[in-house]
Amino acid sequence: MAFNFRDLNDNTRRFMIEEIQAAIHEDNLYFSKRFSQAGHEEWPMLLLEAAKEHNEHWLAYQLETRGLMKGIEGSRTPLGGYTIKHVPHTAAETMAEGQFNRYYILGLCRLALAEGKTHVFVYRAKQVRAPRPESERLIGQSRDPSDLIEQLRPVQSSLGHDLLRPNSGLSVHL
Repeated sequence: MAFNFRDLNDNTRRFMIEEIQAAIHEDNLYFSKRFSQAGHEEWPMLLLEAAKEHNEHWLAYQLETRGLMKGIEGSRTPLGGYTIKHVPHTAAETMAEGQFNRYYILGLCRLALAEGKTHVFVYRAKQVRAPRPESERLIGQSRDPSDLIEQLRPVQSSLGHDLLRPNSGLSVHL
């Protein structure tokens, strides 16, 4: 099931594109450790293309069908050993959804500020099987667009942000 981005329009897309281009220029784009070499090379342009004309579902499809995600990965075991395991089949979807949503929120916050709005509102943009109680509590909350921009622009502070937790299905609207 795809996200329902309520305010995804040409104006929001324009700001999304500007945010992605700035992130590329400032070396502030998130790259999954699960990307193949080709994934690292193609990710910036695919993300831009998705922001220009498509959505997170298209982006995930590109990651999967072009073989841009690794098939296996190494990981540490609880006892300090090392094992090889398959990358989860949802890795491309999780990556595409999280980063498309990040730039949608940034773009929408920029649009809100350009229109003189002081708040955006959290909503469930994608239905999930088992919503987390902490996610449910966020729905309907207002957020300051300037604060969200400050929190979501830097890669490190955007990771694990309450609106971008994997599979939360949360986003914002005007």
